[in-house]
Amino acid sequence: MNAIKRFFGLGDQIETRSGSVGSVGGDSPLSGVIPPPRTELGVTWREALKVSAFSRSMDQTNTMMSSMPATVRDARQRLIPLDSRDFPTIVSKPNLDMDYEEFVQSTVNDLFLHGEFIWLRVGDPQTVNLVPIAPHEMTIVRDRLPDGTWGRVRYGHLGREIPRNRVIHKKHTSITGEPRGIGPRQLAQTELRAALTLAEFQAEWFDSSNVPSGTLNTDLHLSAPEQDELQDRWNNFLRSHRGQSVVLAAGLSYDAIQLKPADAQMLEVQDAIDRRIVRICGTPAFDLLVPGGTESRTYQNLEQSTLQYLVATLAKYMNAVERGLTDVIPRGNKVELDETGLLRMDSKTRAEVDTANIQNGTRTADELRARDGLDPVPASEKKPAPTVVASERLDQPKEIAA
Repeated sequence: MNAIKRFFGLGDQIETRSGSVGSVGGDSPLSGVIPPPRTELGVTWREALKVSAFSRSMDQTNTMMSSMPATVRDARQRLIPLDSRDFPTIVSKPNLDMDYEEFVQSTVNDLFLHGEFIWLRVGDPQTVNLVPIAPHEMTIVRDRLPDGTWGRVRYGHLGREIPRNRVIHKKHTSITGEPRGIGPRQLAQTELRAALTLAEFQAEWFDSSNVPSGTLNTDLHLSAPEQDELQDRWNNFLRSHRGQSVVLAAGLSYDAIQLKPADAQMLEVQDAIDRRIVRICGTPAFDLLVPGGTESRTYQNLEQSTLQYLVATLAKYMNAVERGLTDVIPRGNKVELDETGLLRMDSKTRAEVDTANIQNGTRTADELRARDGLDPVPASEKKPAPTVVASERLDQPKEIAA
């Protein structure tokens, strides 16, 4: 038993473990006892996925993130070729059971839904596999020392404590004193609950069993039993004579309850909720067809919008993934995600930039062809460099004969 304690770094010291707000809760005087994982409060991640603006924002974010290939730079900031023996295979294949794109999408979705992602390292001393762990299955607590200060963070999975050096834990948004991260779902609780409530209202409105189809009016004074009898007879008539004409007795009139589709669906309210969700998620409103972002797009402002989305939103997800992969490769190397594929220029602008690079000597034609997957131009087809003919300079002052 003592050997197990020493393996997990517990020793014989008895510490009081306090769960932070929103994480695990409760105090445990036993150092070997791991409280259960935190319970979902408010809108759960499964409920949040039912909101179209939120789920589409998450889908767009993980799509763009998974399209960025991972590169590695050495201590001299030079790129390590992918086919080089020095390139860490854990970067191109983090998990043995899923593709790189699926692994990145799973990681980004955890950041989006839970505000954090957790990888379990397999292999010692070299990491050979990274296993994503569902954050809602993890227990994360911070020890409170006898002097009242906070100690180290401990991790547990389904009641079993995990050594700290086997865990890669990165947060979307970090708060001092809180061992767990928060993300867009936690920040948009009010908006998500409003969207779910509105969806329930829309479903109930078109449910004929809950919403009356009209009102039956009369200018006569009726007692309560007479009103109930008249209502029952009218409803029975409608059920058995739907679509037929009806003759009402003197003093009776029927007014149907009708609303415009926009009013019945409360589209203005729904659009306002969608804008607030998109604002919290940091997704361009234009891409999600949310009103308020329906400006016309050209090649130029499309590239600028993508660049702004990359800098203001995706950078946080990129940094988390880059830091997580950097932690498992040899020290001195650094993982970087290549975002150049997201900033592709239109054909005209790209041709102008390539021409300028060739003219100023920063690129050659063969280098640009290799970038596009083309073979170098054969030597027999290469045009000779233009011959410069010495001629009288136009700016040279001429002598004027007397």
